Amino acid sequence: MNNSKIVYENSEEDGKILFLQKQQGELTQVVEAINQVESGENWQKLKKLLLDEIVTNLEKQLALEAARDEINPPKIYKLQGELKWAKRYSDLKKLSEAKRQQIENIKNQIKDETNPRDGAL
Repeated sequence: MNNSKIVYENSEEDGKILFLQKQQGELTQVVEAINQVESGENWQKLKKLLLDEIVTNLEKQLALEAARDEINPPKIYKLQGELKWAKRYSDLKKLSEAKRQQIENIKNQIKDETNPRDGAL
């Protein structure tokens, strides 16, 4: 029996768990920072004066482009992408929730790595 292979496999699993734990820690810090920024008065001003306007303008441009007789698909796709980006980053609560979901996924991966389903250790 070759025991060196067993040790190598375990260290590989430990490396994956350490990587996942590091990612979890970094995402937790990101969520905390997002929440602090979102609760600030300056963010509310910036959102109201700049980002909300950008979203509104992109929606108008997209509607105008879609209403044209000859549709330009690349331009439509570009505007859709810009609008999606603007909506995602102008609503920090949604962004925070998305990051929290990533943290939950990582927790589940760590749990699966530490407690294999087949009972093997």
